Amino acid sequence: MNIAHLNIIGFRAAVAALKDRSLKGRPYVIAGRTGGQTVAKDVSPAALKEGIKIGSSLASAAHLVKELAVIEPDPAACFSVNKTLENVINRYAPVWQNDGIGNIYFDITGTQRLFGPAADCVCHIQNEIISALKIEAAAATGTNKLVCKVASRTIRPEGLIEIRPGEEAAFLAHQDIALLPGIGQSLMKTIRVTGFTEVGELAVLSDSEVLSLFGKKGILLRERARGIDNSPVAPGKGRSIESRADFPEDVIDEAVIRGSIACLAEHAGLQLRREKLGAYAIRFSAVYADGIHSDANEKRKYPLVLDKDIIKSAVNLCQKAVSRRIRIRGICLSLEDLRPLDYEPDLFEPETETSSRKLQEAVDSIKRRYGTGKITRGIVLYPPLRTNASLYPILLNLESTAALSP
Repeated sequence: MNIAHLNIIGFRAAVAALKDRSLKGRPYVIAGRTGGQTVAKDVSPAALKEGIKIGSSLASAAHLVKELAVIEPDPAACFSVNKTLENVINRYAPVWQNDGIGNIYFDITGTQRLFGPAADCVCHIQNEIISALKIEAAAATGTNKLVCKVASRTIRPEGLIEIRPGEEAAFLAHQDIALLPGIGQSLMKTIRVTGFTEVGELAVLSDSEVLSLFGKKGILLRERARGIDNSPVAPGKGRSIESRADFPEDVIDEAVIRGSIACLAEHAGLQLRREKLGAYAIRFSAVYADGIHSDANEKRKYPLVLDKDIIKSAVNLCQKAVSRRIRIRGICLSLEDLRPLDYEPDLFEPETETSSRKLQEAVDSIKRRYGTGKITRGIVLYPPLRTNASLYPILLNLESTAALSP
């Protein structure tokens, strides 16, 4: 396998500098509201040198740098730059995976006869990106995504590094543990207590040692330390997760429809998170008793991941789609424009969002262990108490109706 990773540090900040050349070399932040607080969602290289980090409050950032430039996020500009990046990479790689904020993986296996060795191919891509956008990136080639990501982190903000097959363990052995993807603050505290500082110190631990030190996630942590990663480069474009409910009886009761939407969202959401994806588009469809179809869709700047957000969006779309006072025969919920989440807990996350994510993880864990029908929202169970109890089988046959489309 020949995998490459392109890492554009401070992607949103780099996009802002493309629009306003006067920002070059100046300390500035891309700021937005998160969890009721205005924080730095991205920072310029100059601001980073001044000690401002992603997640810093705007007040603390302004205290560090007087006359700090504060720029609002520009999703449209970021989308345009992403399309340019994808157009460049698409000429060299048949499969690529873009998280939308400067991390792009692409599979160049089998392209050597066209573009030469992997490092040469990636060098061509870097040069084209510089020519098209005047943006420089760190890039790495290797046998899997994990090794490439660690490698690009070692040379960022720019450059190219190649990890040849068989050299993964030797390369990782003396790298800082903090470079491993997925290590959050709480796990890092545990690691620091052990005195470990290098990845190789984790790689040599036995099963019993990692389990006693780090619990059930210890095995996965050690596998990462050894450079083991079987996850494919997974493009999200064109993929969808669809959940459908066909009612035994045509319904008009709003509580029944809302309960069914919650059930569909819970099921689709579980599969979404199992695939480590986020949905940037959502579609709701309804079939009336007379056979007429009606639907509504929404594209999003930020991905849908948690059940509560999927349900909220789906209910809003239902209100747009269902306008006739005619009974409903069935409904369908589709999560679309799926992109890899690549969520890393070491990134700043407000307390409110952390609580929601941890609650969702706990619910998912129960469902995976005991079954999807063992825990659900009250609204899913409520409609059968008011209407015909035969509606409850929606919960029972849902498992076979959700599918991940290629």
